[in-house]
Amino acid sequence: MAGKKTRKRRKKIVRFPGGMHLNIGVVVFLFVAFYMAYNVYSYLTQVHVKSYEVVKGTIEVNTSYTGLILRKEQIVHAEQSGKLDFYLKDHTKASKGTLLCSVDENGNISERLNEAVDVNTVLTKEHMGGILGSIRNYAKGYDDLSFYSTYNFKSDLSGQLMEAVNLSALGVISEYTEFARDNQTFHLYRAPEPGVVAYYTDGMEYLSLDALSPELFDQSAHKKKSLKTEGAVESGEPLYKLITDENWQIAVQLDQAMKNELQGGEVTQIRFKEDQTTAWADYTIERRGGQDYLILSLRNGMIRYADERYIDINILLDQQTGLKIPNSSIATKTFELVPNSYLTSGSGTSSQTGLLVEHRQQNGAYTDAVFVPVTVYYVDTHADENGADDENRENWIAYISEPKIKRGDRIARVDSTDRYEIQNTAKLKGVYNINRGYAVFRQIEPIFSNDNYTIVKSQTAYGIMQYDHIALDGSAVEEGQIITAS
Repeated sequence: MAGKKTRKRRKKIVRFPGGMHLNIGVVVFLFVAFYMAYNVYSYLTQVHVKSYEVVKGTIEVNTSYTGLILRKEQIVHAEQSGKLDFYLKDHTKASKGTLLCSVDENGNISERLNEAVDVNTVLTKEHMGGILGSIRNYAKGYDDLSFYSTYNFKSDLSGQLMEAVNLSALGVISEYTEFARDNQTFHLYRAPEPGVVAYYTDGMEYLSLDALSPELFDQSAHKKKSLKTEGAVESGEPLYKLITDENWQIAVQLDQAMKNELQGGEVTQIRFKEDQTTAWADYTIERRGGQDYLILSLRNGMIRYADERYIDINILLDQQTGLKIPNSSIATKTFELVPNSYLTSGSGTSSQTGLLVEHRQQNGAYTDAVFVPVTVYYVDTHADENGADDENRENWIAYISEPKIKRGDRIARVDSTDRYEIQNTAKLKGVYNINRGYAVFRQIEPIFSNDNYTIVKSQTAYGIMQYDHIALDGSAVEEGQIITAS
């Protein structure tokens, strides 16, 4: 508006004695720039250490072997020659009297059966329910890490469809089959007793433990013949085989080291590599022709491997559970040893644990006792084999590490003339805890180790706990070092 004066905002100026002027904006800018530069410098100069979160875990002592499967098997041979059709899927339990296959001498029924499959394929509710149930179970249990099970599922589903379709078609042409049976040109084969049906042979069906030899373990020489690929059979040739006992055995060639481990035992746990399932097996060690064999006896699970003659297993000798840490985290640190009874607390309101130290001077004399705070890393209570501590606490030894205390210094017992000269040292295994942004050594009590990990005892007085963060590389840090975990 006319007549009014416009006021200009003046910059704030800091005036110093002597006439110096400093703009406050420049001060703020310099402060921010310095702060950023300091943080960048700190980040670049800090030690960056990869961390590992301590978790509970298990380490298994296992050894891999390939075993030879022995079962009670019998081969059923064809009494006629002709076209061959199957009605029960492979590796399926069959009760006595279950229809397994048929032989058509002139081939007419087999042709009509195939035509009925193509034209009149109608599945019953029972068959449809079974197939849909298999699909649902597979979908629920699907795991990307076990993709191999997809092939087993495909094979099982194909077998179910074959069984359902062929049985349905057989019912459609029942009048033809009855006529052919009356004329003894069409023959049905049913299970003579309960068992698991398998449509292959390999020449080892009647193998006994007494016949074991190293040559039998040569898989390259193993010849397995499928009975379903030919579509026809000659009189006297195998039709199928029946595994008639759920009890089965696995024979393993045994080396001396494993023999020593298993000597004197009766039961061991094994893992099947194919599907990662485990089982307990009774075992004996038998010698044949200068070779030791481990004979594992099992009472169930045979049907899962009815198609196999050789199987890869792990023998699980032992299993240890506790806090699981990488071997790379383990470090060794040297400590001074002092009687635990010399430890005391600071005067006044201080609750720090420490020692009354008399420092040794160059002339051999000792200074007056001064209180020096120390960190106790471990106390050896001289526990016996049952874990009971020594009742005489005077025998307990504390492990300490303090730069202000040197070998040759003396420590004084409170309210006593007793003195102890620090001379002995010992090493402890441990890891560096980095929960608080700096490295703190924590003693560990290993239980078991393999090439990569160690199981350590949990809930120890000076050790680590679950979910602690430790340095992945124990050799890369030192006590008290400021670090940035990644």
